[in-house]
Amino acid sequence: MPLSNNLRVAPVIKRVLVQGRGEQAVLHQHTCLRCGNTWWPRRPSKPLRCPNCKTPYWDRPRRVKASRPVDGTPLTREDLKDSLRVELGNALGLGTREPNAYEDRSLAKALAVLRAMKAAGRTWQEMAERVEREFGSTLDKDQLKALVR
Repeated sequence: MPLSNNLRVAPVIKRVLVQGRGEQAVLHQHTCLRCGNTWWPRRPSKPLRCPNCKTPYWDRPRRVKASRPVDGTPLTREDLKDSLRVELGNALGLGTREPNAYEDRSLAKALAVLRAMKAAGRTWQEMAERVEREFGSTLDKDQLKALVR
């Protein structure tokens, strides 16, 4: 293969040859530690930023901030679990509940709630919403009728 075809195929070699530095100007492939992009640089010097995400910190791994209490005491695993549970509950709109609170979510409790609501004259929609909220089950009108009987 002629040299001109080789230079067309391998632009990295062409850049090194054009600069005339020979073996000193070896280009190495770079990888961004932020976005994972891999590229060949145009010059042998260190690139200023990643060509994909444009960050100047492409060669440094991302640091994760650890949340610490204001007083500087270290967090325990249980504290982290509790704070994560509360944050997720708030984000999902579940409200705050006691971590060790026992809720009766049995079928017998659901039947008792449904019978009490039917006796109070509640609508099927209200009954379905309460079952979904308290017991986590989505039931339609026919299913609720079958349970109440």
